[in-house]
Amino acid sequence: MNIRLQTWFPYHIQLCMNGREWLRRSLEHSGIGFHAIGNKFLHLDDYQQAQCLLDSQQDTRWACMLTDFLPIVFPAMQQILGPYLSYYWTLWQSEWATDYIFNSPQALVPIQDSLLKHAFMTGTSTRVLRYLDRPITLNGKPHGNMNNDVSSRILGFHDGLRVRHWVDSNSVKVYTQQNVLRIESTINDPSMFKVFRHTQGQLKTQPKQRLGLRKGVADIPLRSQVSQDINNRFMEQLSTYQDTRPINEVISKLSQARMKSGKRIRGLDITGKDKALLLAIGDPSFEISGITNKELRTKLSGQYGYKTLTDKQLSSKVSRQLRLLRNHGLIRKLPKQRKYCLTAKGRQISVALPAILNASITELMNIAA
Repeated sequence: MNIRLQTWFPYHIQLCMNGREWLRRSLEHSGIGFHAIGNKFLHLDDYQQAQCLLDSQQDTRWACMLTDFLPIVFPAMQQILGPYLSYYWTLWQSEWATDYIFNSPQALVPIQDSLLKHAFMTGTSTRVLRYLDRPITLNGKPHGNMNNDVSSRILGFHDGLRVRHWVDSNSVKVYTQQNVLRIESTINDPSMFKVFRHTQGQLKTQPKQRLGLRKGVADIPLRSQVSQDINNRFMEQLSTYQDTRPINEVISKLSQARMKSGKRIRGLDITGKDKALLLAIGDPSFEISGITNKELRTKLSGQYGYKTLTDKQLSSKVSRQLRLLRNHGLIRKLPKQRKYCLTAKGRQISVALPAILNASITELMNIAA
């Protein structure tokens, strides 16, 4: 950690703190063995205890801890500013990393380049907006009044590559070093994210409101949750890459009828009458908000097999199809909501189907060969 004091009014104080370095000191104090390079742990003797030590950092009373540094870094504060002025502590920038530690660099090498290229190639503007929790329209397009800048970069980093997606000044990235695969979100502008919290001075017994995330240290627990959600959405997309099973093995079981609780569940016609449905549930707009009957009807209306139906008929048909997808394990119902989200199997199909339909015969023949 380092501390910098601005030597002219208003005497800003900037602290740079590294949570992984904090963890290293905690591991040493607890007598837990580890091997680290920089701020990355290549091995830990007790991963569970290390995670507990990391989680405990969020329980810090930040305002009190930071204020305790004032007599050290600014001993003349009382004489210069008087006894009635104090500091308001904010986060100028925060980074939140999720690390996957492989057994050795050799275990990561076979997939790292392809995985990072997959992260770049699937980083469409719509997906990047959803990674960073930006709203999009029901048809999967950015809102007309949205003025966010979206960009992606891929470059060499240490012994591998780094892919970084930006929405304005906030970003999420993935890179490798030694045997560590790291996904990391960076927040410079927290107001972009909406969270449920109390307003300044509001009683804790009053209901929370959906408001912008603040820079103040009081919102550090909320910021950590938002950052982890960004990492999770990005990791879910990355998880669709490495699957060496033949496509036939993935879709054959879905195409077959099956029995459940004594009832026959028909198979899915993946390239026929159920194609539009399977393509619709893979829309990135559902990754945060969830799949609902109403929004799915909006996406399917006008498609083949749905054109001539009234709204009531379409609603009934979509309800039956949601039940069908659920019986095949492609979606699951969210607790206490009339919403659904994709399962791991559903995410695989939503990625594989567009790839199959968009591939040329030549490309498929080359892969088969």
